[in-house]
Amino acid sequence: MMKALIVEDELLARVGMRSLINWEELGITLLEDAQDGREALNQIEKEHPDIMLLDLNIPEISGLELLKIIKKQNIPVRTIVVSCYDDFDTVKEAMKLGAVDYIRKFGLSREELTVSLSNLLEIPALEWKEPQKSAAQISCETKEKIQNIPDEYQTGWCLSFYMLWKHSQEMTDMKIVETIACQFYQNLGRSLMSINYEGKLLILMREETNLEEVEQLMMQISPFMTNRCYIGITPYENQNHESRFFVRIANTIENYGFYGLGREIAFLELPVHVQKTYPFDVSAYMEKLERGIQKISEQEIMNTLEELFDQILQYKYLSVTLVKKLMIEIISRFSDKAGQLGGAIEEIEVFDSYKHYQKMVHITNFADMKRWCAEFVHQFSALFFTRQKKSESDIIQSALEYIDNNLDKAIQLSDVAQYIGVSEPYLSSFFKKTMNENFIPYVNRQKIKKAKQLFAEGNMVYQVSDLLGYENSTYFSKVFKKVEGITPEQYRKKM
Repeated sequence: MMKALIVEDELLARVGMRSLINWEELGITLLEDAQDGREALNQIEKEHPDIMLLDLNIPEISGLELLKIIKKQNIPVRTIVVSCYDDFDTVKEAMKLGAVDYIRKFGLSREELTVSLSNLLEIPALEWKEPQKSAAQISCETKEKIQNIPDEYQTGWCLSFYMLWKHSQEMTDMKIVETIACQFYQNLGRSLMSINYEGKLLILMREETNLEEVEQLMMQISPFMTNRCYIGITPYENQNHESRFFVRIANTIENYGFYGLGREIAFLELPVHVQKTYPFDVSAYMEKLERGIQKISEQEIMNTLEELFDQILQYKYLSVTLVKKLMIEIISRFSDKAGQLGGAIEEIEVFDSYKHYQKMVHITNFADMKRWCAEFVHQFSALFFTRQKKSESDIIQSALEYIDNNLDKAIQLSDVAQYIGVSEPYLSSFFKKTMNENFIPYVNRQKIKKAKQLFAEGNMVYQVSDLLGYENSTYFSKVFKKVEGITPEQYRKKM
């Protein structure tokens, strides 16, 4: 039996995960839960769990800090992040720090958790090793290296590489490219240094290179690649005065490849300044998109996305990270809507994956991003449109039943909204649209209809007022007259 540790500060979430599946059938024994990061470290040291289900938002030591410690100390525990975080940087950082999967806590299903654990159990067991450098240390060292180029490479030629891959495991292909490229130029007698920077590769040479040589290099690389590789050629001089020059080169080739701005091999004589803020009003597009999502109108959603994509393409050097963050935010809007309907976006599979946030983190070109979005919207609409219609019918039916069953009480919109599980503004708007009448007038009509029945049974005005939950008979009389045009006393005499 393998041992699993749940690290979660919310009691209901811990109980929910424990009861969601049959752990023993999977060959897993659950340890005593940890409510914060410090308890988790104590449990890890004491019990040596094989698996950890980790919420990132925990007290004492945060989930990300806990992952950093595990990474630094090379602790052999395989981690599934179970959290509400939708932020692009948080998801990306958790994966960098060694998390093997990420699933959203909200709307977590038995099937989703079972699949995630089953996939994890297929990974070979980890062994204790010597402590390794943390992801933060490696990132810091890489940035220092790329910003502090040795004097002998302050003037020369830079080759920058960016590869389009469809699966995260293909990122190892860049290491193959680095090996082939270094061997190619070393055989030509060149002095060089290579730097891997956030998925891009830079090779600096003191001596000149040219288009013909790079084309020969591409021919040697091509048999080992399953995807397109972009190579930028940039001559430079005396760059010791600009510490971010090579970072800008790396960002330039990334944008060049991501947006598909030209041929695979290109002279990029000057690095560009990548825009890290939106030069247009994103909020206006998000508002339109939100309206389409709430209605689950596939046509309306796609029209808005196409407008947004066209706007982005007008700015060829808009930060790739910024665009991905925007897409993560858009996915989270779909996720919220799915949650309103009692579901989760992980119920749909797009291009053989239900890990939509991770897919967006790893996507490497704009055309694939557009294709992914079109398929995601189509799948989302197909699944949730019918559920939305059923949900709308259920909402009205539940509201009407609540009113009918509680005519003897004071009925407030907030009570009905809480009973159904929707917001007050949504219920108010939806009730008016569906019933062609506001909520309170409808309630008053139903109460007065009941009052007339009670009068027919011989009840007095004050008795009917009490039976219908009014504060006093004076207010009841005002409501009655507003609905019927006469007072309760006049109605009784007329009857």
